[in-house]
Order: sequence, then structure tokens, then C-alpha cells
Amino acid sequence: MINHETELKLQAYLDGELAADEASVIRELLERETEARSLVEELKTTRALLAGNELEFKLPDTREFYWSKIRHQIEREEQRAPAVDAREPVSAWWIRFLAPAAVLIALAVFIAFALQKPDASSGLWAFEEGHEIETPLEETSSFSFRSEAAAMTVVWVDSHRE
Repeated sequence: MINHETELKLQAYLDGELAADEASVIRELLERETEARSLVEELKTTRALLAGNELEFKLPDTREFYWSKIRHQIEREEQRAPAVDAREPVSAWWIRFLAPAAVLIALAVFIAFALQKPDASSGLWAFEEGHEIETPLEETSSFSFRSEAAAMTVVWVDSHRE
């Protein structure tokens, strides 16, 4: 059985595209293998049928006239197109510079506020002094501890249940 690569080599041999050493290997293969010979005969028959029955398309103009019309159309289109100024406007340069700079500035401001040490008077970061805890349990008490060094508040709720 002939593999696909050998089929391609047989086609190349038939088209005269192989080097001399490869062509001699294919000739030896054709002498040994009947399947290879039958494939080459089938390829020759197909080539002859296609060459003899190919539809011919005639252009209404000569080749030179046809391509000259295309060239003239391209030249007309190029003349109609406005000349493009290769220089970049100054505003585009500033926008390309300022957009990333604005993002970096906003990021720096956000990080600066996020890393600030919270103070005790800030309602956002810490509990205000004198806060109250409401609970439905009557026998409860609570203790709170604020550590400025650790930047945290601990609240201990005791329900006095035994």
C-alpha cells in the first residue's frame, strides 16, 4: 500500500519536479510496485482529460490594454485621495502622555490614603470613643480595647451565663 507522501512524490515525478537522485528512487519504485504504476497511469489520464477539456476564457481586450486600464484606475484613485500629513498633531502626543500619567497620579493618591495610619478620631477607620453596643440579652456586659500600635479594636462581650 502506498502512503500519502509516496503519492505526492509520484505526482512530483510526473510533473518533473524531482531532483535526479529522487527521480531514480521513484523509477525503481515504479519497476517494483504495480500499485505505483497504476497510480501514475491514472494521474497521466487525469492530466490528459483536464488539459483537453479545459474551458478557455477570452478577454474582450488584449492583455496589455486590460492591465493598462487597471493601472489608470489606480492612478486616478491615488490622485483623488487627499495627501496625508505624516506629522502627528501635538495634541495627540499630549494625550498619549497625559492619559497614563493621570492614571499613575490617581493610583498614587489612592495608595497614599490607603496606607495612612488611622487615628482614633476618624469614624471611618476606628470606633469612636464611647460607642454603644445594643444586645437583646439582659445579662451581658462588654469591654473594648483599642491598640494604636496594632491599629485595631477588640470588643469582648460577656453574657454571664454559666
